Amino acid sequence: MSLKLKVNLFFTALLLLSLLASTGVLISNARQSVQVEVEDTMNAAARLITLTLADKPLNREHGINEQIHEMVKALSQIRSLHILMFDTQGLLFEGEPDETLKVEPPEWFVKVLFPEITPLSKRFGTGHMVIYAAPMQEISDRWMDIRGILALGLVVFVFVSIFLYWGVDWFLRPLQRLLQVLSAFEKGDLHLRLPDFSLGEMNQISQTFNRMGQALELSMAENQRLAMLVRQSGDAILSLDHAGNITFCNSTAERLFAKQTSVLKGEALANLGFEESHQQIATILENCETTENMETTLLRPDGEKVSLLMSTVPLFDKEQQVIGLICTLRDITELKQAEAARTQLRETRLLTQHMDEVQEAERRHLARELHDELGQCLTAIKTDAVLIRNRTEQTEPRVFNSAQAIIDTASHIYDVVHNMITRLRPSPLDDLGLVPTLQQAITSWQEREPGIHFDIQVSGRLDNLNEMMNMTVFRVVQEAITNAVRHADATQIHVLVKTQKSSDSELDNLIIEIRDDGKGMVVKDLHSDVDFGLLGMRERAQSLGGEFQLISEPGHGVKISVIIPLRTDRLL
Repeated sequence: MSLKLKVNLFFTALLLLSLLASTGVLISNARQSVQVEVEDTMNAAARLITLTLADKPLNREHGINEQIHEMVKALSQIRSLHILMFDTQGLLFEGEPDETLKVEPPEWFVKVLFPEITPLSKRFGTGHMVIYAAPMQEISDRWMDIRGILALGLVVFVFVSIFLYWGVDWFLRPLQRLLQVLSAFEKGDLHLRLPDFSLGEMNQISQTFNRMGQALELSMAENQRLAMLVRQSGDAILSLDHAGNITFCNSTAERLFAKQTSVLKGEALANLGFEESHQQIATILENCETTENMETTLLRPDGEKVSLLMSTVPLFDKEQQVIGLICTLRDITELKQAEAARTQLRETRLLTQHMDEVQEAERRHLARELHDELGQCLTAIKTDAVLIRNRTEQTEPRVFNSAQAIIDTASHIYDVVHNMITRLRPSPLDDLGLVPTLQQAITSWQEREPGIHFDIQVSGRLDNLNEMMNMTVFRVVQEAITNAVRHADATQIHVLVKTQKSSDSELDNLIIEIRDDGKGMVVKDLHSDVDFGLLGMRERAQSLGGEFQLISEPGHGVKISVIIPLRTDRLL
């Protein structure tokens, strides 16, 4: 049964009870009124008749009897009385009430209102009279009055019932709206809000409810975000009780311990494979201690070891009493493997850098030995051959020809050695510096490849670089030009070497760019291309903490860019 129907039935019953109570009061008052009225009428009639007779004896032959008889009849009709007059001979005459009623009252009403009055008997002289109550006229009048009042009450009842029905509906309309919103809240639809109501109290309830709904919506959204974070977190998240038993876990935790147990909830965390640090973890869980990023190892049944970082924080209830722990476990196995790989790569690059330095030192030593030892020997041979040639030109033609052949061979060997020395170690790099060496190399390339236009631009301070940096710049430019000449079918090759202030640090950057307008290439992984020249350039740049970038598209040439930060240990 709805509240609206209950309220309407309650007020309807209340009105009916009020109407019945009013009817009862009216009937009770009418009964008392009829009784009092009849008694007063009987007494008044008796007194009037008594005064009229004035101790005069009744005589059937005198005319006064007719007057009294008329008076008795009149009193009986007007006062609704039944009056009997007796003399010594018996009934002299009687007066009967008027039997004509305006409205015939119902029998039950007559029974209720009919008074229990003893007939009034009066003696006077030789006669007496008896007056009986005949209150039907009074009862009829009371019935008419009560019926009119009841009709009016019924009209009022109907009107008030209609008004109450409309009023209750109007009053309960905000509650119905509130019920709808609460039903929506129950289904999870928390964005609904109550409107403003004309009733001050209901409007206050509406505003309070809206604030509560907004707070609940924000709280639910926050809880959903937290739940989503917990479910989708890459870390294993577990809730533990005082005994260290798992009471909640996310899917990552289930996957982490899948080989230990099929059902994770209820298990003791310390007993799930933490053999190396079992006692330490058990102590932490038992005392609900706070730990942060404690490294431990999980040993799986198949012998696999998983490196983990464990963090724990106490879990409090509303009274700030510790009720357990929140534990997070992060799998750092791949992280440690990557760290080991990075360490190995760093060591490999240091070794590569050292090998490059050793190689450059060996090249420099070899170039110096070739220049000093072999060059001097070739010069001595050529000098002796010239002396022999000059002395035998006229006397011994055959010796002259052999000496000339020795001179030509020595010159050729000298040129070959000079080229070898240049490839091993450009001698101008030690004598003139980096910029002249680069310019001389570009000039040499231009002479060997007249169909290609070579261009070099240098800017910034380049005369204060140490041996390693000079060789890095020279080797990168040399390797890039060699690749362009051999593979690019280029007509123009531009070389740019400069120093420039770094935007995110106080150090200068050494920038090397080599561009060509050749056929270009599809840029892939350098390892898949097995281009050792490009790999060498990249390793040289990265070993010095720099960046290597290759930009190319088929038909748009190749651009190689190297940026190396100039630290103080790389300067003279």
